[in-house]
Amino acid sequence: MKQNAVIKITLIGALIGSSLVTFSGYGIFLILFFYLIIKGEGKKIFSLVLEEKYILLLFFYLILSLFRSNYKVDSLLGFLGIFIAVLIYIVIRKYINSINETKDILKFFVISNIIISTYGIIQFYFIKDSYFSASWIDSSVYNISMRAYSSLLNPNVLSGYLIFCISLQLTALENIKLKKMNVISLILSSFCLILTYSRGAWISLLIILLLTYCYRKKIIYILYSLGFFISLILINGNAGIERISLNNSLNDNSLQYRIEIYRSVLKVIDEHFFFGTGLNTMKNYIHNYSQIINSPVHHAHNLILNILGETGFIGLIIFSMILVGLIKDLYYIYRLEGSFYKDTAVSCFLGFLSIFIHGFVDMPIIAPQFLFFVIYIYAFIINIKDMTASFKRSSHPYCDNRKCSGGEVYETRNISFKKGYFRA
Repeated sequence: MKQNAVIKITLIGALIGSSLVTFSGYGIFLILFFYLIIKGEGKKIFSLVLEEKYILLLFFYLILSLFRSNYKVDSLLGFLGIFIAVLIYIVIRKYINSINETKDILKFFVISNIIISTYGIIQFYFIKDSYFSASWIDSSVYNISMRAYSSLLNPNVLSGYLIFCISLQLTALENIKLKKMNVISLILSSFCLILTYSRGAWISLLIILLLTYCYRKKIIYILYSLGFFISLILINGNAGIERISLNNSLNDNSLQYRIEIYRSVLKVIDEHFFFGTGLNTMKNYIHNYSQIINSPVHHAHNLILNILGETGFIGLIIFSMILVGLIKDLYYIYRLEGSFYKDTAVSCFLGFLSIFIHGFVDMPIIAPQFLFFVIYIYAFIINIKDMTASFKRSSHPYCDNRKCSGGEVYETRNISFKKGYFRA
């Protein structure tokens, strides 16, 4: 079996593994990484890292931050997590370099989404686990005994993941006949999202649907919105109504607790404005800046506040540079000729936008079990942009053999993108 085929199959295996067993995708990837090192590919991988200027800047800053951190073990663990995520990104960038290979892997991305959603649904109705559920439910306000968390181990992380996947596949509703697998995934993800009882995720989905409708002007998005919120009440009954009740929200201890977290984080930011406290260290600070919070809180429950708190203003600037680069790449893809590019750009934009909308009240993206899936999509975006840009700079068309890198992307083959599983 050729090396690229091994890499592709292993990346697919990592996707499916992560959907079944938490964190197993990282283990499978590390096996692949060491295999590549043994095969003498290390130099090629790290040479590509040197071409990623924003990643190099991020690494340089995080290493400096590590030395400044008062909790070096925690910061080192956070750094290693980001380092492995970057390696996944680099391997995908280096070895998955044609649209057909990308689409093949994305079929399994959808399948992994179906597995995670199905597991969450089965878990909610048939696998009761009071140990995992109790800490996520305010039983004094809500008549809820269970929240789905699936293989992601946390209902809030699961809801963030489901919003991301729903956003990526929303526009499949415009072409149901050709997008059956995506629609099945969308239905199961929506059902599972209801069972997470995550208000922040529900509101985030509503905003995403509103923005999608404003752009696409398709009645199907209004119908989906109505279907989702009617299902929310029908499936959850009074519990669903309780969860979206403004009065209950105001009396919910979790809301008051979150506001207190924000106050504490703002105090931390005030004292560590430029450089932050160090990666993965919020849990050592938040409760020390509050008279109400007595136990460690692992993150700020707000993406921007957490970035500011742990990496400071300088870290936020670097993060913003990476984000602006992503938006520019999506806009570049959007301007390319062909509905495949435009729809892919719109779908991915909605997916990443969902992370930031949800990030106002929570930040599941920092959970490695969620980040693993996001890295795949991010790498594919950069790949599509770079491959099409390379073709524009080249005066020679790529070969039309499927085995050739990029031939499909550059449309040197007569390929119908309408049948792709991930076409938005």
